Amino acid sequence: MTIVKTAKRALQFFRIGLAAKKLQRTQDETERLLAKKALSGLFADARGITMKVGQLFAGTDGETPFQELVEGIEPLPLKAMIPQLERELGQKTKSVFRSIESAIAAASLGQVHLAELKNGDKVAVKIRYPDIADAVDAELRLVGLMPGVGPVNRWGFDLDAYKKSLRDNMHRELDYRSEAQRQEYFGRTVQVPGLKVPKVYRELCSERVLVQSRAEGVLIDKASSWSEQDRLAIGQTLVLTLFKSLFIAGEVHGDPHPGNIFYGHDEYGQPQVTLLDYGCTISLAEPRRLALLKLIVGCRERSAIKPLDCFAALGFDSKKLSPISGSLPALCQILFRPFLINHPFNSEQWQLGQSFNDLLGDYRWWFRSAGPSDLFLLMRAFQGLIQQLQQLEVNLPWWTLLQQAVGQELIRQAMAYELPTIELEQAAQVLRFDQQATVLGVRVSEDGEQRVAIKMPAEAVLDLEHLIPEDVLERIIAAGKIDLKQLGDSLRANGIIPQQLFVFEDGKKTYKVWLE
Repeated sequence: MTIVKTAKRALQFFRIGLAAKKLQRTQDETERLLAKKALSGLFADARGITMKVGQLFAGTDGETPFQELVEGIEPLPLKAMIPQLERELGQKTKSVFRSIESAIAAASLGQVHLAELKNGDKVAVKIRYPDIADAVDAELRLVGLMPGVGPVNRWGFDLDAYKKSLRDNMHRELDYRSEAQRQEYFGRTVQVPGLKVPKVYRELCSERVLVQSRAEGVLIDKASSWSEQDRLAIGQTLVLTLFKSLFIAGEVHGDPHPGNIFYGHDEYGQPQVTLLDYGCTISLAEPRRLALLKLIVGCRERSAIKPLDCFAALGFDSKKLSPISGSLPALCQILFRPFLINHPFNSEQWQLGQSFNDLLGDYRWWFRSAGPSDLFLLMRAFQGLIQQLQQLEVNLPWWTLLQQAVGQELIRQAMAYELPTIELEQAAQVLRFDQQATVLGVRVSEDGEQRVAIKMPAEAVLDLEHLIPEDVLERIIAAGKIDLKQLGDSLRANGIIPQQLFVFEDGKKTYKVWLE
């Protein structure tokens, strides 16, 4: 690796940073479109890690300028890739392939060529770019120099751990032998109706070449116009695939951008999902899988389980979580809401980010900084699933599908799993799920007679100021006896537990608010 190559990647980082800032500042729609096109072009030219960041933009943006990063960018000529292919095969291409085509499109670390083997099998040949390992090494060196700023520094993120996760993952992605092994394992272990994992030709695979059966189909933007029955079927396949890969296989596909999934129909006309590219995956050991499943089921059943213990078993820093441990039961009800209802879940109404912020405020960064760095890819997998279901416009019953994916025996095993003991240096309000209030009650009386009685979910207390009529709120503030902000801070610190919150006398009217 030369200083010149590292300097070139640094210059690309700088140009991309400037383009991103320009996009952020631009308000005019035409200018935003042009800025996005310019930024997309820079991502495409960079390939490597920077292009992967661009693909993440494509996964969340939903607009056309980044779409080329999903569908692929301008590939290198076939003649530039043949020497690399023949070195890896140890023989001439004509000895292995009846034919091999120029690549239609290219990805961040390599490009795919359609080919036909001597025996007539139609395959896809992924070839790593000749110099991409050096380029990625340069980028990783630059990432290693990045300082902790903003929330990263203030809330104590373990930036070194995130850098190490990125470095380890990129080195693993560069080795197609590792990818082939994980792809085969995924295909054997994640058996889901409607899912297809391409066959790997291991005898033809090497560090820089991966040969697999050819996949056909369309991207999600085309599949989203299919019939409701077909969209429901592929949505169910996507959900079951994530649940089975997470809780059964312990190997989750961590790169759910739209270009990695083809949609089609099998020989019987049934909808089929083909999952591609297993270079970026997250492995979860059985204890962590059981802790996560115990956390979800415990939250749903409001059982005598301390969420703090489950988070610690998942790899969270329990000492960091202890100051907000009283909020963890309520936080779980936000994070796992799709699993808490028995009917199809509409993710459009989730408002996860807003609810998360309402509960924790700035302490949301404290929670995130307490999490292990490798869970980023798992969060990305769930985010990708939500985006796909929204684009397909389907609502599915998550709890029913989770039971179908893992089975009752594994659920019983998870609930019986004994969580490791944790020690906290300071006294903390460590709540169980069954200690959390379920109802927020509001009663208005006049001259001793009840005029209004309302009950709502307990979590609504975090938005109490907006629930109180504006004129009443003004009188409460003017009286100066009830500090609603302090009340909210106390609930966040100590938990939403059964208690009387306040009684406010306003002339002949009495307002009583409580949790039960």
